[in-house]
Amino acid sequence: MRTTLALTLLFSCLAGILAQHMDMDTVGKGIVEGCLKENGVSSDDLADLQTGKVKTSDAKDNVKCATQCILVKAGYMDSAGSLLTDKIKEQFAQTPLSAAVEKDLERCSKVKGANACDTAFQVLACFQKQNSQA
Repeated sequence: MRTTLALTLLFSCLAGILAQHMDMDTVGKGIVEGCLKENGVSSDDLADLQTGKVKTSDAKDNVKCATQCILVKAGYMDSAGSLLTDKIKEQFAQTPLSAAVEKDLERCSKVKGANACDTAFQVLACFQKQNSQA
């Protein structure tokens, strides 16, 4: 139950539209759980982001690094923090989400943070922002 809550909160808080595009079978429950554990992210950390108790601009580094870990292990980002846009486009080329993914990649793939973890987190925040404006 706790793991399911953590997974749900992680993707709703951090991933926004990209999370909608990524099927949990594609990302893999094990990847998400492993990255959360590896980076010491608790369900409370995620709940604080979800409820707004912690602003995304104040997110802890471990949450940002868990985000990067998930994207890297899912094959959507390299370890330096660059989105693998061709792979993402290929993943969704034959889906109804293809146009939205391409549009959001165009806007968000250029986002850069202070380091690879921050970049991953900022990219997902960009996707979420784009989705909320749609």
